[in-house]
Amino acid sequence: MNIDMPIQRFKYSDMMTTLLVGFAEIHRHDSRKDFRSFWDEFIKSNLNAFEREVTLLEERGFKSDPYNAMYKSARFYYRKFYDGSGKKKNCKKIKNNPYSKFPTELIKLIDTAIEKYISINLKQVSTSNYICDITPASCYSEFCGDYEDDLYIHIHEYIRQRQSMGDNISSSLISNKLKKTFKNRFYKIQDKLKLMNTQTKCVD
Repeated sequence: MNIDMPIQRFKYSDMMTTLLVGFAEIHRHDSRKDFRSFWDEFIKSNLNAFEREVTLLEERGFKSDPYNAMYKSARFYYRKFYDGSGKKKNCKKIKNNPYSKFPTELIKLIDTAIEKYISINLKQVSTSNYICDITPASCYSEFCGDYEDDLYIHIHEYIRQRQSMGDNISSSLISNKLKKTFKNRFYKIQDKLKLMNTQTKCVD
């Protein structure tokens, strides 16, 4: 069985990543206007590489403007988080709190729910091919409604443990953390399913 799920996160090729990191490093301290001006020249001087990358992204289902996406990556991501060697900068870590992660029971609940939502939204398009076009956002909305009571229990326990460690956490922090955790688990399960499909094809 082959399950086709739209890719929600898109990674650039190694060559394009190298180009973006290099450009971001050189123009790290440019003003917004100068950065944009140099960016336009950068595209012209590397047009073949950009066109190949656009083709790759579109083949993988990227729907937005790829040039705008690469610009934003260079300006708002690589410029701040990568050094000239292409390696991530060492960021100062916040104190290591043993309760900074959600409890295992909540993670298992999230995984179970995601797998359920994927399975019930499968649509058969041929004898062995299926498509599932749900998004992390739509799944998350259903999850919060379907598992309201379970969430209350797990989140309450999580807050209690954090407070026992002297942490003062707000409801907005919890909400954002839960949403981020859910989406990250969605991507992991999505990647696992795609890997299983690839392995099945190889066996066949």
